[in-house]
Amino acid sequence: MKKFLLLSLIVFTNSVNANVDTVLNKLKPFFPTIESENISSSELDGFYEVAITNPQIDVLYISFDGRYVIQGAVTDLELMANLSSKRINLERKIVLNSIDEDKKIVFEAENEQYIIHVFTDVDCPYCAKLHSNMDRMNSLGITVKYLASPIAQLHPDAQSAMEKIWCAEDKAIALHDYKTNRNLPDSPDCPNPVAEQLVISQQLGVNGTPSIFFENGSNLPGYLEPEELLNSILNSIAQYRQL
Repeated sequence: MKKFLLLSLIVFTNSVNANVDTVLNKLKPFFPTIESENISSSELDGFYEVAITNPQIDVLYISFDGRYVIQGAVTDLELMANLSSKRINLERKIVLNSIDEDKKIVFEAENEQYIIHVFTDVDCPYCAKLHSNMDRMNSLGITVKYLASPIAQLHPDAQSAMEKIWCAEDKAIALHDYKTNRNLPDSPDCPNPVAEQLVISQQLGVNGTPSIFFENGSNLPGYLEPEELLNSILNSIAQYRQL
């Protein structure tokens, strides 16, 4: 009996690996950087879940034989849960957590309970409005970690200004001073992550600022008052626990 079970497991494993190889070969012409690690089981019978991470994070579902593809939101009507967003948020979380902390500009809450990553453009008026609420956000236990996403089409000087800020001796003071008083530090040129973070923001689907990411990877584009932001964080946590 044990030999039969072991043989069955080996046959099943080989079959799964063969299917993954088939799917990988089907997808490679469209997504050259995809690897077998991007392909996993899914909650859809007969379909794999495929995480696309380049150039922009996305998820699709492909049949075991590699013939049919489902792209876009897939909803479980019984749970009323978006299955696609669950994987997308996970991939976003992995990307955000992989960024070196010393490349972020952090405004830490004394009684930290929540962390948000905010892609910002220093010449964006709503980014400045969000920053003006920093004390209120921190008092609610929200730590803010800034990342750069200058939008050249709207603010052609933003990237050079942000490079100066990221090269300042104290990046947090420099960013605060520019957002509140428009004072740009006279920083020498230095290796900085602004261009790299702009690429990351595009990978995460950011097309406007401020763009806020919660700890579970979910995204909230645009400005909110601190209390509304806290409610959105709590709602996101509750929804994520249901998935």
